[in-house]
Amino acid sequence: MSESVPDSETAIRACVRAFYDVARKDDLLGPVFNGSVRDWDKHFATTDDFWASALLGVEHYKSAPFPPHLKLDMTQAHFDRWRDLWTPAVEAHLPEPLRSKAISMGEHMSHCWGRAYVTMKEQMAV
Repeated sequence: MSESVPDSETAIRACVRAFYDVARKDDLLGPVFNGSVRDWDKHFATTDDFWASALLGVEHYKSAPFPPHLKLDMTQAHFDRWRDLWTPAVEAHLPEPLRSKAISMGEHMSHCWGRAYVTMKEQMAV
């Protein structure tokens, strides 16, 4: 039996918070998140909406997620570490099939976003 959307959204919220509980204390990611997020309630709401839209197909998030990240100072290592922390949070909090989809999306985002981010930052520096 599959979970209903509200139950799935509750699981997504728990996953997002578990991820940030660890990421905010991480030596590599902590300074990025803690230095850039001013309103954690707003950030959680945005991130919850993004993942609910991505995993469940609900239309909560309607922005482009990549551009706001361009103001941050990151390398591919940041994206790889994000993935390394995202996966255990997903495994602990999301039921199948959301778990597999969230892990796959995390892998894709780490690789593609990281590569695109580094390339764009290099081009902006020229």
